[in-house]
Amino acid sequence: MKGINDQRIFVSGGCGDIGKAVATRFIEAGAKVVLGDMLSMEAGVRKARKLHPTRSFYTPCDVSSSALLAEAFRFIEVTLGGLDVFINCAGMVANEPFLNITQANWERTLSVNLTGSLLASQAAVRLMLKNTPMGTNRRGVVILTGSWVQSLPWPEGASYCTSKAGQEMLMKVMAQELAVHRITCNIVAPGIVYAGLSRAIYDKDAAYRQRADHTIPLERLCSTEEVAGAFLYLASLDGAYITGTSLLVDGGASLVRRDG
Repeated sequence: MKGINDQRIFVSGGCGDIGKAVATRFIEAGAKVVLGDMLSMEAGVRKARKLHPTRSFYTPCDVSSSALLAEAFRFIEVTLGGLDVFINCAGMVANEPFLNITQANWERTLSVNLTGSLLASQAAVRLMLKNTPMGTNRRGVVILTGSWVQSLPWPEGASYCTSKAGQEMLMKVMAQELAVHRITCNIVAPGIVYAGLSRAIYDKDAAYRQRADHTIPLERLCSTEEVAGAFLYLASLDGAYITGTSLLVDGGASLVRRDG
């Protein structure tokens, strides 16, 4: 992809399965990447160096904490000299039947997925505003990790679906307001990804596996590499004219599969 070489990238949730796949794709394209996550410094640095010894870095980061975000972005500014692309892969899920949803899980889900997107994006954009517009006159890129269920219900997913629906509207308002500053804002919305908790459940639970396969017209889960490719496209010069959009990478799950 054009326009990725030497770009300065921050991936929150960067040590998760999707975050690592995203970071890897950008590093392969010539970018420098900071991974932000809630690991110890030793463990995080080890993961970063495994991706690349000189173009991958780690900083502790909790997107729901303004204080910890401030420390992370100070590290980014010192280490990379600025920021061109922010990718928010940080997130959580606590699926529960509607009548069993606890206030603690509801609030924590919204705090990480929705409020975290707000706080981290604010910090990223403030740093991007120091950039001189380059190439297509773009100053920066913000890409959030949404979900195909941001516009469709999923059983026992009220907290998660609500957080992702709010995140999509947040992205649209950001895109509208930040266009004048030449900063684009989009969402990559994966379907069910063969990674993390979904992978564990898919491998162990035959009923869930059947349910997932039947939901997806392409009859397979998404790979982390396929998700990463969507982020790379939106951050590249090929995606420079795209803002305010959700790019679905869901194998057609949002089409609502109908047999016969």
